[in-house]
Amino acid sequence: MKKVFLFIVGLCFSGFTWADGHGGKISFEERQASTPMTVTSVHLTQGGGTITAEGDMGEYGRAYLTYTLTADANGMGGTVVGEGRGAMQGGAFASGSGTGAYYRDGTTFTMHVIFRINDGTQNFDKIVFDAYTRELTHDAYILK
Repeated sequence: MKKVFLFIVGLCFSGFTWADGHGGKISFEERQASTPMTVTSVHLTQGGGTITAEGDMGEYGRAYLTYTLTADANGMGGTVVGEGRGAMQGGAFASGSGTGAYYRDGTTFTMHVIFRINDGTQNFDKIVFDAYTRELTHDAYILK
């Protein structure tokens, strides 16, 4: 009976090892090339702040983005809400919003946000902002 029990327990846990075929990493296809953005303002609050930026984001046209950060108690990370609008050639607009998390390493803030765009597409975005140099890059990866 003991051997049967151990066999069943072993069988249940073996599925965890077979299911992990990612080698510890998940990869996403780029929606477009990495986009350097121009930081237009930084507004600080007691609990975080807001970063606004603009740049040419490929299929989204001239994009205007706002990242609202809310810091955790230790100030080393927290949550982020993103809003974006893209003025596209021909007069159309793309719009999107998303939420995620960020962490801080020195003066560099790295944000990971899942954006939903008004055309039904979804992106996993990585935004890196260096508060010292004012450099900001926005990378968009395909979820849907």
